[in-house]
Amino acid sequence: MLVHAIRSSRTMWKGQKRRLREAGFEVRTPDLPGHGRRRGETFTLEAAWATIDRAVAACAEPPLLVGLSLGGFLTLSWAARNPRRLSGLVAADCTIVPGPALARIYGLWMVLKDRLPGDADARVARSFARAHTRKAAQRYYGGGRADSLILRSVVRAVGGLDPLADVAAIQVPLTFVNGEHDPFRRNEAQFVAAAPRCRLVILEDAGHVANLSRPKRFTRVLREAAEAPVSTRGGQPGSAGSGFSNSQSCSSVRTSGTREVSAPAPASSASPQTACASSRNSSVVP
Repeated sequence: MLVHAIRSSRTMWKGQKRRLREAGFEVRTPDLPGHGRRRGETFTLEAAWATIDRAVAACAEPPLLVGLSLGGFLTLSWAARNPRRLSGLVAADCTIVPGPALARIYGLWMVLKDRLPGDADARVARSFARAHTRKAAQRYYGGGRADSLILRSVVRAVGGLDPLADVAAIQVPLTFVNGEHDPFRRNEAQFVAAAPRCRLVILEDAGHVANLSRPKRFTRVLREAAEAPVSTRGGQPGSAGSGFSNSQSCSSVRTSGTREVSAPAPASSASPQTACASSRNSSVVP
């Protein structure tokens, strides 16, 4: 299940959805409250969690849960409160501790951009295209750009989360994926230290919204996480051969193109589990 970023929608996952389905995975990409087909709805943390909960419940077996940016914070918090309902978790571009003050500043910055003269949606889409590609902008905003009125609710919700505590409570193998130039890497080391078992993947020459700046490499990481031989019932997640550590350490992988340029590399995969699914620079342009 793939959970999108702020002001985007299910359409940002179009490339991953196609490639994963071609590989035989079931994929779900729900819209969060106030986004995509649900624009006009009120965003609350409880409603966002309920969206994830319903999508996970609809899966035939424990899925791999994936979230990016806002979606990453939400999936970390949901997974911490719902142990043993997942086969694994991928949290992308969200290794920053927001806190109320930082979240408010980020929200204010986004609101101020909308208040500049002219068509805000068109201006932001052009800026996103310059930072990534035109296709990336079309996919990020393909379901419509969420209204600035929801930003206060999102900022309040995210600012009240404790992602480091959430990471420490997660009981399934966790993969962090960050673009090399993503400003949200600010607290990356703290997230890694907090995780009981994890893998850190850095996508070289990528920024924020790494699934759009390096879509093929990002999809490969999802497949590796989904195909890792992990038991979520009665066994120990992160068992031998899964490519995940069971100690307070995190294996690190840096990818360039399709080649891993630092190790350890993941172990060979077993049969795929169900991956039931719900940048060229450092710009963040939602």
